Amino acid sequence: MVTTPLLDTLFLSLTWLGSLALLLPATMVYAAGLWRSNLRDAAQLLGAGLCLSAALARLLKLLFRCPRPVAGDLLVSMPAGWSFPSAHAAQATAFFLTLALLAHRLRPGPGAHATALICGFLAATVGFSRFYLRVHFFTDVLAGTLLGATLVALLVRAKTQSPSPSR
Repeated sequence: MVTTPLLDTLFLSLTWLGSLALLLPATMVYAAGLWRSNLRDAAQLLGAGLCLSAALARLLKLLFRCPRPVAGDLLVSMPAGWSFPSAHAAQATAFFLTLALLAHRLRPGPGAHATALICGFLAATVGFSRFYLRVHFFTDVLAGTLLGATLVALLVRAKTQSPSPSR
């Protein structure tokens, strides 16, 4: 893989967008705003998507126990723990996919399409950054991405199929 100082800096920055240390506070702030705006379903979707993707990714790591790539001269410290699936990819996918869905639900139109494109780009680049930085195999990133997307799809489906509360 071709690396350059510019790409190194770019992917070192982008990888943080999949970190639970960044996504959890962002989710809490955004979900609180949604909750205060009486958009409780949206707040719950955002929180559940992130939390479930983070928890399930970590449980799957323990189940599969796949070692991380062996690489020297890394730009980051090799993370502790197992490699499969990529928690960064799962978390970023769940978070940004939910933001894209909420944009379409809450503010349909061209702005929602632009938001969806930006969210898709950010989720994809977080996943690629993990591969670029050589802390995950491509299959780890792919599995994390599929995990995050599947969880959000299941949560959305469960919500649309659940009966509305009676008044």
